[in-house]
Amino acid sequence: MRWAELTWPEFEKADKKVAVLPVGVVEAHGPHLPLGTDALMAIYLAEKAAEEAGVLLLPPIWYGTTYVLDRFPGTISISAETLYRLYRDVFLEVARNGVRYLVVVNGHGGNIDALRMAAKDVAKTTDLTVIVVNWWIDLAKEARRKVLETPEGHAAEDETSEVMAAYPHLVKEAPRDADEWVEVKYAIYGGKAYEQMYRKAVQGYPSKASRDKGEVILRAAVEELRSLLEDLKRDVLPIVRRQ
Repeated sequence: MRWAELTWPEFEKADKKVAVLPVGVVEAHGPHLPLGTDALMAIYLAEKAAEEAGVLLLPPIWYGTTYVLDRFPGTISISAETLYRLYRDVFLEVARNGVRYLVVVNGHGGNIDALRMAAKDVAKTTDLTVIVVNWWIDLAKEARRKVLETPEGHAAEDETSEVMAAYPHLVKEAPRDADEWVEVKYAIYGGKAYEQMYRKAVQGYPSKASRDKGEVILRAAVEELRSLLEDLKRDVLPIVRRQ
């Protein structure tokens, strides 16, 4: 059920126990992937899993914060403070509308801090439970181990394969010299460092990508996300107690 497509009487009658919110960013992803890659992949997974589980799907939040790739044309970055306030206000409104469990499918690492802060603040004042799924980290771990030949990165083998599978019409052929892997000894912040770390808005080996690899990863990711949503419909939280 797409939240934005329901009339208010339809929404009033709908099962509002579980809802899904995809979030991402608009930023450079190499010379071969669309600027909206992180949002597009979060939307793809959220749509598939929400439909299969029969839960509410919120309109996506396309914008996020990025301080490393904002020098590339087309990147749109909003401040961390603005992003936190946006997430917090959306979470509060979701709670006011009667949702008990909100699953945020996040596609961008730069959003994590703002999501955590917003979720913690809203948890203090409402009965809403927020589960943040950083999907490229949390989902399809075993599938990734099986199919990927090179380290996961940015616009790399993993991400390029995933976009190939979900949005093949948006993927351009990567130049032969698009592969780039840079390692840093310490955490580094500064424009000069970012220029050296991301010369092409790539961190990894897109030359190793394939649609088949992406399909394996996405099948597993959708299945795991669907399973989470169905558990929440039964009030089962993703908590494992070890003896």
